[in-house]
Parts: sequence; structure tokens; C-alpha cells
Amino acid sequence: MMKLTKSRLHSHLGFVKIATIVFTTLFCVGVRPTLATEMFDNQGIKFDEDTIIDFQFIKSHGAYQSTFGVINLDTGEKTPLLVEVKSADTEDTIYRESNYQDDFESDQVSDFIGTAGDTVPEFLNSFTFIAGNRYAFYLESTFNNQPAGIVYSTNLDNLGQNKQAQFAGGLTELANGGVMLRWDDTGSMLVRENLQDVDFDDFIVGVGGEIKCPYDEDSDVNSDSSSTP
Repeated sequence: MMKLTKSRLHSHLGFVKIATIVFTTLFCVGVRPTLATEMFDNQGIKFDEDTIIDFQFIKSHGAYQSTFGVINLDTGEKTPLLVEVKSADTEDTIYRESNYQDDFESDQVSDFIGTAGDTVPEFLNSFTFIAGNRYAFYLESTFNNQPAGIVYSTNLDNLGQNKQAQFAGGLTELANGGVMLRWDDTGSMLVRENLQDVDFDDFIVGVGGEIKCPYDEDSDVNSDSSSTP
């Protein structure tokens, strides 16, 4: 019997540590084929094998308090994965006008910045995608303890079929360094539609990473073997 061991890498994007992806069958990067029915983008998420993917909260901006998770589009079941326990590390004002710019790599301390370990205490989690099931990611928000809407990574499920999640990478990158998933939560409870910023920095998640290949000599693979006389 062969067992796969997860591999964690430091990301070039400066993550504390990169998340991982594990396929339950003995496929790996460079060996596992990408089949035509698989997808990982704004059309949906689907795998041909049961697949475990790790998620890491990176950073958030804005006054909303949000929960990130996975929804099974076939059953409607939602699974929360990364949860903000407050809107930001430090309270800020909602009356500051937006600069309409991406603040992900900014050093500014304003705009309700949330960080891992503070706004999101449990910033690592994983989820098993069942083969053949259709999934999407969701971001559900509140403001002052009132519902502020939910947006999806699948454009068709959003109001006006708008794009609310940005995938920096796809199936290939998922198992080779990971994908950055960036959200825009619309901010519709706070500003009019014509004043909303679409900067995709409201909630940022690291998805995937790398799996050690059981066929490589340097892979950390445990094997149980038995012999008969």
C-alpha cells in the first residue's frame, strides 16, 4: 500500500505557507492527466477524481465581515471554510472615499484590513471535492450584523451574471504553486452601484499548491510491503 504525503512550500507571493492539493488516486504533477470534463474557473469547479484541496486566507479589505466556502451546485449544500470573526484587525471609518485601486500589496493601514490570525483566526482549511460533482466558491457577507449578500465564483449565479471572483491561475497552476482567488463583494449596502469599486481585493484566498509525486525518487512516500516465502 502506498500513502501520499502532503508537501507545503513557501510561495513567491509571500504567503506564510502555501496550501496543498492532494488527489486520492496515485496521480501527481506531470503524471495526472487533465481531462476535458474537469474545470476550475468562473464556469465552475469539477474533478474526475476525489480531490482534497487546502485553502489559506491571505488578506481582506472593506467593512464587510465575510465567510468564504464551497457550495455543491448539485445539492445546494454550503460548507464554510474561512470565517472572519470581525470586519478588520482595527476598526476604520466607512466614510472614507474609495481610491478605486487594488490595495492588496499596499502598506496602508486603512480600508478595514483583515489579516490571518487576527480577523481570521483559523486561516487554513481543506475540502474534499467529490468526483463528478459540480461546485463553486461563495463569499457571504454581513455588515453591522445584517446580511449584506452573497456572491459566487460562477458568473452565472451572480446578479447580472457579474464576475465577482478572479482566478489567478487554473487547473495547471492549482497543483504547481497554487491559485490566488480574489473577490469583489460589491459593497452594495454601503455605496450606490455607480460608485462601487471593482478591485478584487475584498477577500483573498490562496488555493492549492503542490503534491509530491510517488514516482519520484525524492518523494516522501511511505510504503507497506509484505513478502511470502
